[in-house]
Amino acid sequence: MAPRPQRPPADAAARAEELGAWLEHHGPALRVYFSKRAPASDVDDLVQDVFLRLQVRASDAPIENVQGYLFRVAAHVLVDRRRHEGARGYGRIAPLDAAPEPVEERSPERTLIAKQDYSQLILAISRLPPRMRAAFMFHRFEHMTYPAIARRMGNSPDAVKQLVRKAFERLASERLP
Repeated sequence: MAPRPQRPPADAAARAEELGAWLEHHGPALRVYFSKRAPASDVDDLVQDVFLRLQVRASDAPIENVQGYLFRVAAHVLVDRRRHEGARGYGRIAPLDAAPEPVEERSPERTLIAKQDYSQLILAISRLPPRMRAAFMFHRFEHMTYPAIARRMGNSPDAVKQLVRKAFERLASERLP
């Protein structure tokens, strides 16, 4: 017999009780999932984030597959956490006792070097094969996602990802002295 869709209760107390039951039943599996993908110190916070999202969930639509839904939410929590860490420079903070890096003064020589580097980069981009150049420019300058580029170019997202990766590799190899 197929499991019945579970509708979150409308009553706040009943809803909290239901979420508590889900946490007790699915929490250990979520902890295992997160322990394989995040530092051990973050696992409990990530599980809590999953259930917090469920608690503030606005929809009263039934959840057909609770475990599948929870793991989909868990995947989104991980992605959001990584985006947040990347935006905040998480893990890249210099120790307080470290000496600050010296800042180069702006000089005519530095300005000339920067202009030359820029010109070399533009030239290197112009030498990329047309499809690779288009995929690279859509991704890097128009901030398009791989699926959006794929739809525009008539490719698969994986093919676009490969084109962009190869473009970065070529540009990196041309810029090395």
